[in-house]
Amino acid sequence: MTTPSTVKQGETGTSLAQKVPLTQLIHLMAEYQKLGTHRQTFRPAAPAKDNFVRGCGIVAGGFATVGAICAVVGAYPGSVAVSLLALVPASMAFVWGRRNRHNRAARLDLFESGMTVYRSGEQIAGFRWDSAEVRQQVIPFQSTAPSDYSFEMSGPGDTAAAFDDGLFDDAREWAKAIQSAITATQLPRAVIAIDEGATVNFGEISLHLGALIFRDKIFAWEQIQLIDARSGLVRMKVDGSWVSLTPVGRIPNFYIFNEIAERLRQAAAEELAARGSIAAEPAEAAAAPSADATAAQVEPSTAAAQVEPTDAAPVAEPEPPHTPEITDDEEPDVTGSVNNPSKGKKNSTAGTARDNLNPVDLSAASN
Repeated sequence: MTTPSTVKQGETGTSLAQKVPLTQLIHLMAEYQKLGTHRQTFRPAAPAKDNFVRGCGIVAGGFATVGAICAVVGAYPGSVAVSLLALVPASMAFVWGRRNRHNRAARLDLFESGMTVYRSGEQIAGFRWDSAEVRQQVIPFQSTAPSDYSFEMSGPGDTAAAFDDGLFDDAREWAKAIQSAITATQLPRAVIAIDEGATVNFGEISLHLGALIFRDKIFAWEQIQLIDARSGLVRMKVDGSWVSLTPVGRIPNFYIFNEIAERLRQAAAEELAARGSIAAEPAEAAAAPSADATAAQVEPSTAAAQVEPTDAAPVAEPEPPHTPEITDDEEPDVTGSVNNPSKGKKNSTAGTARDNLNPVDLSAASN
C-alpha cells in the first residue's frame, strides 16, 4: 500500500493542499499493515558521520594547506595549481552534502510486527516481519568487527526500499533488530516446511531435506563438508573441493538460509558417522570369537602344566622300606583304593584320604 503525502479537501473541488505530518502518515501505514506497537525511530545520520564527506574534506584541506605554503615561499604558480586541485574534492563534498540534506526528512520506524521506511520525495514503504525479504551486501561474522550496512528490503507486490548506514544513524542497532526480527519470525515456518518435504528457495539457492540445489545442480548433504560466506561469496566444500555459489547480497534472508543449511549439513554428517560406527560393530564382533578361541586353546595347556606336577608326585613316590601288617578289623577300602583302580574311581574321597596318610603313623599303629 502507498499512502499519499498530501490530503486534498474542499467543498467546491478546488484543491487546497494541506500537508499531513509525516508521523501521522507513518502511523496510518502501520495501522493498515497491522504492524502493532511502535518500538523505535532512526533518523538520518549527521553529515559529520558521513565517511565520504569527511574524506573529501580532509583531502581538500590538505591541498589548501600545500597551496598556502607555496604562496608563502613565493611559488605562486604551484599555489594556484594546488588550490585548483583542492576544489575537486571540495565540490564533491558539497554535492554529497546536498544529497544528505535532501534525505534529512528520511525516517526508519520499527514496530512490533514490521517496519516502515520513508525517504524524501518517495512514498512510505511498509514491511511485515513474516513476509519481508532483506538482502544485506556485507554480513559481519563478528559482533565487534566494523562493517558496512547496506540493506535492500522487498515485500509482497512491488514494495521495495533501499537504505544504508550513510542514510540512517546507529546502523549496527537497526541492522541487528531487522535481521533478528525477520529470522525469529520466518525461521520456524521454513524449518517445518523442510521437515514436511518441501523445498525452500533463497534466490538462486534452494534447500531440501536431502540436498542443496543451485542452478539445477544437486549437492547431497553428505557430500558437503563446510559452508563459508566470510569473503562475501557463498562457497561450500564438496568432497574436498571448493564450489562457489553466489554473492551474499543476492540471498534473501541470509541468516535463515545459513541456519537451515548448517542444521541439515550437521544432521547428515552425524547420520553418516552413526552408519559408519554401526557397520564397524559386526567386524569387531566377528573378530572377538577368534580371540576367545585362542584364549581357550592356551588355557588348557596352561592348566595341564599346572596340574601335571601335582598328579605325577604320587606315582614317583618310592615305596616305604617296611610295609605294616593290616589286621582284619581295619577298613580295606584304603588298601583297595591304592591297589584296585576301580575302587579308587568309585570313591575318590577315599583315594584322597589315602594320599594324605603318613607311613610312619601306620607303622606306629600296627605296633
